[in-house]
Amino acid sequence: MQHASACRQSDPTACPDVSKTDSVAATPRYLFDLICDPGAQEIGSSASRRLRRAEDFLAAAQFMVGAGFHPRAGRTTLLLAEVFAERMRRNGQGHFPFSTEATARELGLKRRAVFNHARYLRELGLLVYVEHGSKRNVLRTRYGAAWTSTVGYRGTATLFAAVAPRVWDEAMGHRIEGEGYTARQIGITAAGRELAVAKAAKRKQERQTLQPTDPVDKSRSCTPSVVVPQPRTSSSVDGGIKDRTRKRACQKNPSPHRAKGSTRWSPARTAAAMQEARGVQLLTWWAQGSCVRQLGFALRPFFEAGWAQEEIARELARWRVPLRPRHVASYVASEIRRRVNSGSLLLADGLVAPYRQPETSTWDDGKTPHGPRYAAMQAFKARTYRPAAARAATALQEIRQVLASPSEKPRQSSRERRISGARSENVQLTRLEVDALLAQHHPVLACESLWAEAEQAAECRIEAESRLDAWEYRPPALPA
Repeated sequence: MQHASACRQSDPTACPDVSKTDSVAATPRYLFDLICDPGAQEIGSSASRRLRRAEDFLAAAQFMVGAGFHPRAGRTTLLLAEVFAERMRRNGQGHFPFSTEATARELGLKRRAVFNHARYLRELGLLVYVEHGSKRNVLRTRYGAAWTSTVGYRGTATLFAAVAPRVWDEAMGHRIEGEGYTARQIGITAAGRELAVAKAAKRKQERQTLQPTDPVDKSRSCTPSVVVPQPRTSSSVDGGIKDRTRKRACQKNPSPHRAKGSTRWSPARTAAAMQEARGVQLLTWWAQGSCVRQLGFALRPFFEAGWAQEEIARELARWRVPLRPRHVASYVASEIRRRVNSGSLLLADGLVAPYRQPETSTWDDGKTPHGPRYAAMQAFKARTYRPAAARAATALQEIRQVLASPSEKPRQSSRERRISGARSENVQLTRLEVDALLAQHHPVLACESLWAEAEQAAECRIEAESRLDAWEYRPPALPA
């Protein structure tokens, strides 16, 4: 049951004076029943219409609170309405979240005071519920059986919508069409027009009576936006400024201008590449749905090499992509560069940028700056830690000397040409064992010979099976 003071009469001093019009004067003073029923404070059952502008919400709140419709609403209620109006500007529908802790810190109030004044605004028909907040963990509901304590906790916030009661529209002279939250303003009455004119005149008078605190300093020159145009002088038409562009255009060697990252492809050639890329996209399943412009740019090495779209599609089919790439053009560009640099894709030099390889050097040459240092390091290791490496280096040097010697040089004995470390116990197989292994194994056959032997073996097997299937019993012949 509603409170006895829920149905109150508006304060005539707080309401605007609209008694001059017959339509408003004929009606009784604005009466309003507080909306204490929680069911009437929902967005679907509210009798107030929605507001999308924060200025309208503040005007409605000032009217409802100033008229004295609620016995407990006052200045703190208007401060809370100003906070809600600031949050309304972030949403086009006039919805805003209601955080008790943040609002209490902003206004310097207790939680209970914030709750109470929000309830006053709801009872005045200025707020309705869009969604009720809950402490229930929505993450646990979303994940179901897969939820663990590491997923975390998240509740739901309360969402309010700013509305205006019908009594405010009547007092302001608004013509309303429809009922409830979806009602809208379609015009204004004569009384509302008089109110608007009076309010505009009052604002104009306030601006005129407002005196500036600091006098305007007129000693400085005007800003460029208000400089008075000066008459044209002879210096502007004697060719000193007018022919500057012409002089630059007549230079013999104008500096070529090239935008950063451009590839000197004409618009017609780019359009043709995009058309070819469209055909490649239709022939390749994992490229469908990608950007044709980006794909055409990634396939430019193929186009410059003269490949047709069918050849490019066959090459992309050989890549055997198991899943659709997230960014097709980036994958195609990186894969082309990787395959060209690895040697699996042959394109002309200069079409694909090579990977930057560091300069390499062997341990026994001095062609690069790092060669002598590396050779010195290997020599130190050979002397100190690796006697076997020193012996191998000596043997390599002897072999190089033998190969560099002329052919007419007398042959050296086996003892002199013997390589250190090449002893019989270091050999795994003897020559006789290698010959025996080669004799036991058949030589490698060519494809034609292998297919012929396979077909001959298959024919023999089929013939043998047919003989077994066609066998029948024949009794021995009788003696004569």
